[in-house]
Amino acid sequence: MDDIQLTLKNLEAKIESALQNQKLQLAFEKESDTRFKKNLLAFEKYFPALCKEIKNFEPRDDFKVFAAKSGAGNFIPKDSPVPLYGDEPIAQCEAQVEHYTQSAFFGRSEIYKEVPKGAGIDDRLHFRYMVELAQTFVNADLRSEDKLSSLPPHYPTCMMFGLGLGYPLKTIMERFSFDYVFVCEPDFEVFYASLFCIDWEKIFLDSDAKSGCLFLKVGISYDTFFDELTSVVQSVGNSSLISSFCYQHTPGAEINSLIKRFFDDFSHLQAGYGFYNDAITGLAHGLENFNEHKCPVFLPNRNCTEKLKSLTAYVVANGPSLDEAIDVIRDNQHQVVIFAAGTALNSLLKLGVTPDFHVLVERPKTTYDYLLQTLNPDVLGKINLLSVDVMYPEVPLLYNWSGLALKGPEASSLLCQYDYFTNYRKVLPAIPHPGPLVANTALSFAASLGFGEVYMFGVDNGYPTSGKTHSEHSIYNERDRHAAFNVDTKGAVYELDGNFEGTVKATSLMAQAHQQMELLVKVAANTQFYNVGSGAKVKRAIPLKSEDVLRTPKVFEKEDVVEKIKSEFFQKFEVTKPSKLVGLDEFESLCDYLIEICNRPYSTRKEASDMLKAQARVVFAYKGRKFGHLYHVIKGSMMYFHCPLISLLYLYNDEEKTLDTFANALGVWNRYILAMKSDFRRSWQKRCEHSLEKAAMLKI
Repeated sequence: MDDIQLTLKNLEAKIESALQNQKLQLAFEKESDTRFKKNLLAFEKYFPALCKEIKNFEPRDDFKVFAAKSGAGNFIPKDSPVPLYGDEPIAQCEAQVEHYTQSAFFGRSEIYKEVPKGAGIDDRLHFRYMVELAQTFVNADLRSEDKLSSLPPHYPTCMMFGLGLGYPLKTIMERFSFDYVFVCEPDFEVFYASLFCIDWEKIFLDSDAKSGCLFLKVGISYDTFFDELTSVVQSVGNSSLISSFCYQHTPGAEINSLIKRFFDDFSHLQAGYGFYNDAITGLAHGLENFNEHKCPVFLPNRNCTEKLKSLTAYVVANGPSLDEAIDVIRDNQHQVVIFAAGTALNSLLKLGVTPDFHVLVERPKTTYDYLLQTLNPDVLGKINLLSVDVMYPEVPLLYNWSGLALKGPEASSLLCQYDYFTNYRKVLPAIPHPGPLVANTALSFAASLGFGEVYMFGVDNGYPTSGKTHSEHSIYNERDRHAAFNVDTKGAVYELDGNFEGTVKATSLMAQAHQQMELLVKVAANTQFYNVGSGAKVKRAIPLKSEDVLRTPKVFEKEDVVEKIKSEFFQKFEVTKPSKLVGLDEFESLCDYLIEICNRPYSTRKEASDMLKAQARVVFAYKGRKFGHLYHVIKGSMMYFHCPLISLLYLYNDEEKTLDTFANALGVWNRYILAMKSDFRRSWQKRCEHSLEKAAMLKI
C-alpha cells in the first residue's frame, strides 16, 4: 500500500506540475503576444527599416518562445539541442552581467607614453600641438597608475556581441549609461524571439533619456557588421569606439569569430582622421588647380562608360610581385590601357613601358619634389596624369595633360560639390574609395571609367615574409636614393591572407588600403578585378598567377580610347567666389563656440566626456549643410585630440589625478583651436610647404 500511495503522490505531483506549467505557458503566451505587438509599434517609431524586416520575417514551423520555470521567456535556437537559458533566465543573465561588469573587458587605446619621433622638425600647426599633447601625458607620469577593471556608472561605449533574448541588455541599460551602444546579433531568429521577452520601448526611452545612441545590427555577417560599423563611426566620429566596454552574452563559433575579427580590425577604425593642415592645404590646392590652372574635373559619363565595358585596364603598383609580371605587361602594353600608380611609373619606364596614365594622390610638396628628384621633366611632359583635387598645384603642370577627380571626403571636395550643385543643380561625385594609397586611387579611376576588366599588378598591400618591400626596379632599391625613400618595415605588424597561400606582412596604412580596396571591388559590380601575383588576397578579385594571364587581343585603337577618356570624362570647372564660399567668419564663429564649450565647468569623468561629446556634435552638425567643408577642416584634428582624451578619462582608477591631467591636455586642445582660428584666414590659400628634405629629416 505504501508503494501505491507513493506512486499516486508522485503522479499527483507530476499532474500538478504539468497543470502549473500549462497555466504558466498560457499566461506567458498572452503576455508575450501583447509585448510583441507593443514592440512592433516601438520599432516602427525608432527603427522603421528594421521593423519592416521583422514584419517580413517568417519563423520556422517549430519556432516557439516558451516560459521557463520562473515564468520568463526561453528559446531553443535553430540547430541547438538546448535552450538559451536554464530555469531562471533573468536571474541567470543578471548574474552574468554582475560578473562581466565587475571583471570588465575593455577595448581601448593607450595614451602617449613618449613624445613622437621627429618632434620639433615638422613645424606644421597640427604636429606642433600633437607634440605638446604627448608631452603633457609624459609629464603626468601615469605609468604606475592602476587601471579601471570594473565598469563605472558611465562609460563611453558598449559593444554587445550576442543579444540572446535581450535580458542582459535590459539590465545593463538600467544600471549603467553609455554614449553609444552597439548590439550585434548574427541570428535574426534569436532577435525575433526577444520581441516576445523584453520591453524594447523601455530600452529606447532609457537610451534617449540618457542622451545615448543605440545601434542594432542583427541577422548580418561580420563583413556587413564591420562595414556598417565603419559607416556609423564616420557619422558620429572615431571617438565613439575609442573606449569600449565589450560584452559577450552568448557563446558560439560565429560570435567568437566576430569578436576576434572586430579586435583584429579595431585599429582600422582608429586611423585616417586627416588633420587641419592637410585639410587647409588641400583646400588651397583644389582652388588653385581648378581656378588658376584650369585643370578639368572628372565627371562620370554613362554613355562612355558603356563603351569601355568591353575593354581591359592594367593597374600597376610597385609591390614586389610586380617583378613576376614584367613579361605579361610588356607583351600586352599596346592592347590595354595602363595606369601607373605612384613610383610604379619609374619602374615601368626602366622596363621600356610607357603607361597611358600616371596616377598620384599625395598632396604635400614632397610629391612635386619626388617627381623632380627621380624623373626627367621632358619625360613627364609626354605623359598624362590622373590625380585628385588636393594635389600640389605645380604637379599637374609637369604633364602633357592632367585630369583631377574629387577625392572626398575632403574639405576641398565638399566646397567644390556645394558650388557645383548651387550652379548646376547636379551632383559632382567624388571617386569611390580613392585612398589611402595611390594604388587605391588608380583602381578607383579604372573602375569609375567603366573598364570591364581590371588587372592588378604589384598591388600587394604588404610584404612577403622574405622582407622584400618593392619591385627590384623600384627607386626604393636604388643605391643613391634620397633618404626620404628609405623604407621602414618595423610597422608591418599586421598579417593579411596571401593571394594564393600563406600571409603577407602589412603596416597599418597597408591594412587600411587593403580594406578600402575590398570595399571598392564590392561596389564596382560591373568590373571584374584580377589580382595578379603573390601579394595579399583581395575579396571578390580573382587570384591569378602571371603565367596564367592570357594575351589580350587588340580590339581597339588605344590612342583613341585614351583621348576619349580625356575629352569625354573631364570638363572645365571653376569655383565661383571662393573667398565667400570658404566661410572665414563662419570658421571663426565655430572655433569660438568650441572654445566656449571647453571652458564649461566639470568635476567628473562623465561631465568631462559630455563636454567633448558636445564639441563633436557641433562639428558633425556641419555635415551636409552650407559650409559643410568646415567639418573636414576641423574634424580630423578634433579626433586626434578627443580620442586620447576620452581614453585618458576612462583608463585609470584615480579620478582626481585623471581629471588633473585631462585639464592640462584640454588646455593644449583649447590653444590649438585658437591657433586654427587665427591661421585659417591667412592660410586658406597657401600651398603645402612640407618638402622632401623635411620628410627625410623625420626618418633620421
